[in-house]
Amino acid sequence: MEPLVRPHLRVLTNEQIEFVHARSLDVLFRAGVRVDSPRAVEVLLAAEGVRLLEDSSGEGNRVIFEGELVNWAIGSAPATVDVYGRGGDLAFRMGEGRARFGIGATNLFFQDPLTDAVERFSRDHMAVSTRLGHGLANIDMISTVGVAQDYPPETSDLYATLEMVANTTKPLVILISADHLFSPALDLLERLVPGMEEKPFAIPYLNPVTPLILNEGTAEKLMATVERGLPVVYSNYSMAGMSTPVTAAGTLTLLNAELLAGLVLAQLIRPGAPVILGSLPAFFDMRKLQDFFDPHSMLLNLACAEMMAHYHLPHAGTSGAGIGWGPDLAAGGQIWMNHILSLMGTAGMVPAVGGNLGSKAFSPALAVYSNDVIGQAVRLSEGFPLSDSKLDLATVLSQGPGGNFLQSELTLISFREAYYESELMPRLSLEEWENKGRPRFEDLLREQTYQLLEDQEVLEDHDELIAEGEAFIKTSGQET
Repeated sequence: MEPLVRPHLRVLTNEQIEFVHARSLDVLFRAGVRVDSPRAVEVLLAAEGVRLLEDSSGEGNRVIFEGELVNWAIGSAPATVDVYGRGGDLAFRMGEGRARFGIGATNLFFQDPLTDAVERFSRDHMAVSTRLGHGLANIDMISTVGVAQDYPPETSDLYATLEMVANTTKPLVILISADHLFSPALDLLERLVPGMEEKPFAIPYLNPVTPLILNEGTAEKLMATVERGLPVVYSNYSMAGMSTPVTAAGTLTLLNAELLAGLVLAQLIRPGAPVILGSLPAFFDMRKLQDFFDPHSMLLNLACAEMMAHYHLPHAGTSGAGIGWGPDLAAGGQIWMNHILSLMGTAGMVPAVGGNLGSKAFSPALAVYSNDVIGQAVRLSEGFPLSDSKLDLATVLSQGPGGNFLQSELTLISFREAYYESELMPRLSLEEWENKGRPRFEDLLREQTYQLLEDQEVLEDHDELIAEGEAFIKTSGQET
């Protein structure tokens, strides 16, 4: 293999990593975590290195973790997680290689690609959004794109999950809002795709409550996932200044402590359980009562990824989406910043691409633009080979001053791979741009996105999966 010139970012020094780890252990030992699930408390207290403190709030059980147990859990969990497509093919391995991107997640609205108008997210929106992600080459997985609000809460998550599995063969990241539908959703997936435990293509995504609460629903979902032998994404969400300290240092340490607490529970349930850990480090505007991603969010994302790399654990981070009002300059700048940093750092899973308006609306146009950004960012992060075979020195010497490389053997072999070719944005000269009526890129993006949605084709087994899934939902007792 030829030597590569490869750009790489590092945020934390080894000493700073050890500092964060030590302070995280201090938080877990001195403050502890409130655990609301009686079964989870029972599992934790059965282990050496866990004890209870009286919770002054009078709610739940405050669990104290000793450092030795936390370090055991870190060593027990696997360093990589194999993620498969629905057909059983290995899609990628978390914990190795570059960051992997997915559209999503749990948006309440769907944003029209032509007008930017928003409407309540529906089951049909889930279908078309999943098919869009399936067709975008640089999207590696599909997160639960939205909440199907045209179905009652008793079944909404099940029909949304069904549309995801029926409209893509890419890996899925599943977010189930209703606690009582979590196990039925996994039952549905296992019914439609037998052997999911051996070759997991659907990974549940769970969130504890910051600060320092392992709520009952999340704990029960975590234990149910681990008991089934499935990998799990365990990710927490900060609002710096409200749910975490206002400083980046305090937020990083508190979030890291919460992740380690979840890891301990997973490993006590099943030593060696595959767990993907990460944070969504947002900030909180106390004047407007809004949460948002700041440039320091991207630094904290990389810092969290480096903590996981230090622990030899797979990472899940932020997409950086949510700040835009449409496929606009604000949204574009934010995702460029996030995607380049994620790929040049050690970030792992990057779900939730395509969110707008405070991450409440899914924008297909922004997802299409992100697909192009990811392609360019991947090319940048891959660097270039630097060796004699790539110098074309023989042609330099033969051509000399004033020569050219149009007929060089290396040019003829490599010219198609020498630069990035965008499928989204044609390179127009000034004259071409004038002759075409001075087109605006945003208009071109909207038109191409609309056409992609119009030209979607369903998968061959779509109707069969929908029919079988709907029958399962109706006969499982969830739909009355």
